[in-house]
Amino acid sequence: MTVRPEREDIMKKKLLVMMVCICAAAAGCSKDTSDKNNDTSQAEEVSTEAGTEEESAAEEDGADAEEEVTTADLMKDIDVEKCVTLGQYKGITVEKTIQTVTDEDVENEIQSALASYPVEQEGRAAQEGDTVNIDYVGRIDGEEFDGGSDTGADLVLGSGQFIDGFEDGLIGAVAGETRVLDLTFPSDYTEDLSGKDVEFTVTVNAVKVPLEEPTDEWVAANIDGYNTVEEYRAGIRSQQEENNQQTADNQVQYTAWMQVVDSSTINEYPQTLVDMGKDLYRQQAELYAKFSGQDLEEFIESSGVTMDEYEENAEEYGKGVAAQALVSQAICDAEGYQIGDEAYQAALEQMMSDYGMTEDELYENYGRDNVEQTIQLQRVYDLIMDNATVTETQADAESAEE
Repeated sequence: MTVRPEREDIMKKKLLVMMVCICAAAAGCSKDTSDKNNDTSQAEEVSTEAGTEEESAAEEDGADAEEEVTTADLMKDIDVEKCVTLGQYKGITVEKTIQTVTDEDVENEIQSALASYPVEQEGRAAQEGDTVNIDYVGRIDGEEFDGGSDTGADLVLGSGQFIDGFEDGLIGAVAGETRVLDLTFPSDYTEDLSGKDVEFTVTVNAVKVPLEEPTDEWVAANIDGYNTVEEYRAGIRSQQEENNQQTADNQVQYTAWMQVVDSSTINEYPQTLVDMGKDLYRQQAELYAKFSGQDLEEFIESSGVTMDEYEENAEEYGKGVAAQALVSQAICDAEGYQIGDEAYQAALEQMMSDYGMTEDELYENYGRDNVEQTIQLQRVYDLIMDNATVTETQADAESAEE
């Protein structure tokens, strides 16, 4: 049974996302008194979308949370008033555009669900693209080996999930049929199996294919919370409309924030904040490198960026992080927002409730700095939006499809 789509907890989504917003727009967001009309260049080559990767890094580093130097620690030694001249942050005007949900949007989600929950076809000979439910046992030199057996496993033929020959060897099989596949592990497989001959005994329990159109029976059997196609379509549309509304809310909040940052002037970039931004930039690059199986230098080279260009981008990125941190702190100072004050504690209590964690557990899992800056930056965002004039528009269907 798939889980009925529900609105995700927004507070959870915003933890770390606040600081990610700072990172994602770090370069090109600030103005220097030396050239009031020129934005600094975008760090586009290596730094792309952060998000869950940053969150994962924070979780991995959680054990060191007690020793981390927070943004608040760095700010204690910085003359914020000297470093930044605030622009207008109250009374700004921003536009919020809400995307229209189209019939195609709804249909695409239904087709995706149909592909995920195929229906058994009795007597059908398995073809490429079909899903087969199988039991299999793998043996090397007549002995079963760890990880080589399973029962009730769904496999899409042609998906390439198994070694060469396994999926092709099940083409034409019908439910109840058992086949023996004599194969060889590829040379670049795990060290203990690389290049070894293997025998798989595979029993096909069922052959399944997606329905072309959903039925009430299929919906009731596979989509939790719905019993009919009509209910399911209406539910998808409602959920997508809610998602589009939330996306528009997030975007207008971000747009307003960047408008405030862009209207401010950075008179001096504290090196400690720039270094903090450069470190974030490096962490992101290292995460992407890790995901692609490369070290940092290999990843940078494969991105078509020289090391000198990478360092230049990191410097600009660091300045962008510093600029946004300064603007945020300047607004907090002007409004009397302090870490640990009554409003902060209320927000922290809410975060603890949303996550089902104690304060120490939040710090351990996400880092004290991320928690503190998430709360403080959200307070700044709320202040800006509470005092902004927002004009709302609905994007037409053609624009939404684009």
